[in-house]
Amino acid sequence: MLRTLGGLALEGSPFRRNKPLLLVAYLAIEGPQPRRRLAEMFWPGAQDGLNSLSVALNQLRPLGLVEGGEVLRAQVSTDLEALYRAVRLGDLGEVRRLYQGAFLEGVELPLGEELGEWVWDLREKVALEVYQAFSRQARAHFALGFLEEGRALLEEALGLGGVRWAVEGQETPPPASDPLPREARRAYWAFFHLPGRAGEVLSLEPWALERLYAEGLLGAGGQALPLVGLEGSKGLPLEAQEVALELARGLPLREALPFYRLARPLWGEEDRRRAGQAILAEVRRLLSEDPQRAYHLLEGLPREPQACLLRARALERMGRYVEALEELEEGGSEGPEAAALRGALLFRLGRVEEARALAAQAAEGSAWAQGEALNLQGLLAFSEGRFQEAAALFARSAVRFLAGGEAGRQVDALNNRAVALLEAGSPEAEEVLGEALRAAGEVPLLRARVLLNFGVVREKQGRVEEAEGLYQESLEAARRAGSLEALGRAWNNLGALYHRQGQRARAEAAYREALRSAREGREWVLTAAVLANLAELQNDPESLREAIALLKEARYTVLAERYQSRLGSFRPR
Repeated sequence: MLRTLGGLALEGSPFRRNKPLLLVAYLAIEGPQPRRRLAEMFWPGAQDGLNSLSVALNQLRPLGLVEGGEVLRAQVSTDLEALYRAVRLGDLGEVRRLYQGAFLEGVELPLGEELGEWVWDLREKVALEVYQAFSRQARAHFALGFLEEGRALLEEALGLGGVRWAVEGQETPPPASDPLPREARRAYWAFFHLPGRAGEVLSLEPWALERLYAEGLLGAGGQALPLVGLEGSKGLPLEAQEVALELARGLPLREALPFYRLARPLWGEEDRRRAGQAILAEVRRLLSEDPQRAYHLLEGLPREPQACLLRARALERMGRYVEALEELEEGGSEGPEAAALRGALLFRLGRVEEARALAAQAAEGSAWAQGEALNLQGLLAFSEGRFQEAAALFARSAVRFLAGGEAGRQVDALNNRAVALLEAGSPEAEEVLGEALRAAGEVPLLRARVLLNFGVVREKQGRVEEAEGLYQESLEAARRAGSLEALGRAWNNLGALYHRQGQRARAEAAYREALRSAREGREWVLTAAVLANLAELQNDPESLREAIALLKEARYTVLAERYQSRLGSFRPR
């Protein structure tokens, strides 16, 4: 891109000759031009302007910026095009970013009369366009009652390079500062929240919409002019919250949640009931994809059994097993669904026989509870070395999860089945992982987990480079998902791979990253596992003792005992 605002420069290039770059700017802005006209305009009075033009073109040739014979055309875009587009869209943030100063500001060249006039005219035109963008935003703020913010925008605009000079030269009047009538403001906020569709949900006065169109606050497609400083829910005034609540009450439950959240301080009793239903529905959808967000959505809801069960499920998905069990107990959740989750948690905490007893109770519940019961039975069989039986149970679990619309848990069950098949030496493992990856779709968290297991398969096959690549892909997917648990596991697998290859420095660096993610996500089992791996790498029994202490504090007694038995294998230093 050719930068023309606040100077003249070609992005990513050290080329700094102003006259050739000015020639490119002129062609890019004005379109194709005959050689003779360019020679007369850029080298007026020269004995051989065409020769001077040829010299400039030769300087530009390695950059590929200009093409043509008798008619020349530019092969580069300018920041001016991007600026005009941002002005047209009302994107003031982009206008601010692009307008680094007046057009060709600081470019000192002897310009002929025609070229000089072109520069000055365009400089004024661009400055006025920028002012109008700020002016429209200022008018929008005035119209909605934000007088102070509107005045600040006008002052900001006049402080930009060349703008005050252009405005005073044209005697451009400031925008009207009187606010719109309340009904027009209500209509603006309706389309601000629900572009294009607000009129389907709320009864809006036609005159109010006409006034918004006339003021430039509403586009033909029902798009409200974005208001600088009020993106998302930050800084929303009371009027905007009232309209958000009106929309929430008029929309189907699955669409109402964002608007209920914007208007939370205004909820009545019926709003609390209905918004609570919407939150619970959204949490169920998010549990597999983004358990952390699901958990935070539940904040502030009454501690009723259903909300407590979902909160415990979110904690379990985040690997915070003890907290999940405590939440389940405090919430008083009963029935097959609670049994399914309690059994899974007890298994994770090493209380295997208690977990086994709960599997039968869970099997009497919903499709999700049945899926959890079968998955738990699969985990029990796997822990006892019955890998083929475990694989069959995981396959049945995946079907139950699919029937219950639990796509994320289906992927987990398929993942478990693949691991069981891998341990059983079955070549089917890779095919099942492929099925899991297809089921994961584009959900980053689910992809991260499947890719991690694919890496394990490749490593067992001795295809170490492919395994490393898959662990790296898992890392990237975990980053996109924002999952500290998945991130920590991917780093830990990478560390173990480097450890086995004797790459001590890389192994330690990966383990440190895994440890940071595990601790930040309160993944205590993973934290302990990584500490144990570090201890083995560094022959450091103290690190392993720390891992054991951590597990005891978190009441992971079975795992603590397992790691305790490894202390004797350390060599004296």
